This record gives sequence, structure tokens and C-alpha cells, in this order.
Amino acid sequence: MARAKPFDDLPRTLEAFERWHARQPERWEFIDGHPVMKAPPALRHTRIKGNLFAALHGSLRGRDCSGYVDGAEIKSERTSSIPDIVVTCGPVDLRGSTITEPVVIVEVLSPSTEKADRGSKWRAYRLIPSLRHYLIVAQDRMLVELHTRKAPSVFEERSVEEGELHLDAIGAVLHLDAIYAGVSFEEEAEGAEKEVEDGEAGDEQTAGEPGEGRA
Repeated sequence: MARAKPFDDLPRTLEAFERWHARQPERWEFIDGHPVMKAPPALRHTRIKGNLFAALHGSLRGRDCSGYVDGAEIKSERTSSIPDIVVTCGPVDLRGSTITEPVVIVEVLSPSTEKADRGSKWRAYRLIPSLRHYLIVAQDRMLVELHTRKAPSVFEERSVEEGELHLDAIGAVLHLDAIYAGVSFEEEAEGAEKEVEDGEAGDEQTAGEPGEGRA
């Protein structure tokens, strides 16, 4: 396991972060002026990301756009991030790691990244002039939040729980059944039911034993 870096040794600017990051064995992002280590994702996260990339890759065949999974960097004034998937229709230097003109950015949510994916990252992404679609993909249920640019500073948001997603900027149609193929949500449902049952049992025990408080 990688050890935490001493706080005083961490960079405070994007330029310093890029020099520092080149020497690190781990993968890091620079979010809102702070370095954040990329944690290994759960296998469910990996499955959903792989499904989505496969669907995008098939839709892009024959077009002047290309998709990248796990590795392409997106940079802005105070942010250097590594989205789960990036699609670009602009020139790419394959010797580097940065996509300068992303058209589609995809982030699959996890407990450790959801706040940044919805907050600081999204605020940085929406300032990129080339961006047309931003997808936030849940992994605990079938749900994709699609942000589509309608004007330079205006994005339309849709929450899609079934059916299709239309990414008009790249002419792609994605099916939610394909995105979540091989993913079961039974464990989440069972876990939620158990929490409710445990809570009810606790209430019954407390009511039956008025002399004892809850631990």
C-alpha cells in the first residue's frame, strides 16, 4: 500500500504538481489545488466502465473521433484529472497523456470520488470549450446523469434510468442495458433491507426494555 505523502511536500500549483507527479509511482489527480491519489476501483466500477467504453468504441467506428479509457489527462487552470473515459474529435499527440479538446467526459461514481465528480471536477470540465457531453454514471443502481451543452455557459441535465442515451455531438446512441450488462444490484437491495430490519429490531428492543438506552 502506498504511504501518504507528508503534507508539506505536496505541490500547491498545477505547474508544481506536473513536475512532482512525473516522479511518483502512483497515479494522482490535482483537484481544486490539492493532490488526490487515485484509489483502485471496485470490480463493479471496472465492469461498468469497460461496458461503456466498448459501447462508445463501437459507435465511433468510422468517425473522426477516438475514445480513451483510464489514462487520458484533462487539465485546466487548477485541475489535472484522469476521467474514466474521454472522447475527443481533435488532434492527439499519442506520445503524451493529455487530451486538450475533449468532447465527451465520463466519470463512474464511487464513494470516494462522488463529491469531486459532481462538484470541483464538473466545475472545471464545464469551462472547457470543446466539451459537449458529461456523463455521471452510478454503480449502485441503473442511472446515468447526462449533461449536454446547449450554449457556451448552459448545460441541460437529464437523468436516464432506462432506455437510451443520445450523444448527438458524436452521433452515438448508448443503451443502459449494455452499460450495466453483467452487473447485479441485488446486494445493494439486500443490504438496504437488512438495515431497515436491524433498525426495526432495535426500536422493538428499546421499546420493550425501557430501562436500557441504546448503545
